Amino acid sequence: METLPVLTIEITGWVTSFRYPYFTQGYQPTFEMPPPSTIYGHLSSAIGDYLPKDGWRFGYRFTHSGRFIDYMEHLHFEVPDIDKQLKPVNRELLFKPNLLLYIHHPDMAQLNALGNALIHPYYAVNLGRSQDLMTYSNIQLRQLHRAEVGYYEHTLLPLRYSTFLNQRMIPVTMPRYIDPRRRQVQNTPYVMLTGIAVFPPAPPEADEDEDENERMMLTFETEVNRAKQYLWIDPQSPHHNKYPTHQRAIYLHSFDGEE
Repeated sequence: METLPVLTIEITGWVTSFRYPYFTQGYQPTFEMPPPSTIYGHLSSAIGDYLPKDGWRFGYRFTHSGRFIDYMEHLHFEVPDIDKQLKPVNRELLFKPNLLLYIHHPDMAQLNALGNALIHPYYAVNLGRSQDLMTYSNIQLRQLHRAEVGYYEHTLLPLRYSTFLNQRMIPVTMPRYIDPRRRQVQNTPYVMLTGIAVFPPAPPEADEDEDENERMMLTFETEVNRAKQYLWIDPQSPHHNKYPTHQRAIYLHSFDGEE
């Protein structure tokens, strides 16, 4: 059986927020789950230096217990300006976030070094805002297994997955990487899966009034992607209630944009 070594970390806290960029007045909504640049910054904080982005891949399952509005958030400007007084704005927050993070690197020495850094992080552990303190638990090395069936849940996926997974997803453009020297943001389109979607996707129920050719057109891209895909499965994850052979699949993203 083909396997892939990963470092897994469970990260929990009371509250967090992943602000949409370019919102500066009145209301600041949050992403439903952390952008890749947030994951990169989090790992860099643990080691106390910028993480070399080449070679690293990550995937996650992220959940929370609800949203609420913080009425005491303030904007902070580097240059004082009479027209930019500090005023409270409404900021959307996520309550009781839970992040199960999977990290892979082909060099086991680097993966082990990151694991040691997470056990003894250089900076305070936070996720999202600097004041949103978090706790690490269950830091361990695992082996993902290659499989042809599985399910994705509460995770970030490439935008193309929205064309063939039978589940509600939210298309979004997120910052993938922020150059630490030039402060240039590299954005990438993704989809946020806020539920559970099996792969290969179950065929949709046929509509009696639907033409056979239309059904073939709708399922053609699904078949193409199904033939080209395989999954990395977490063998320690729960089995799907309806499909006992399916376990949690992890899509591993990169910080440099290579898939």
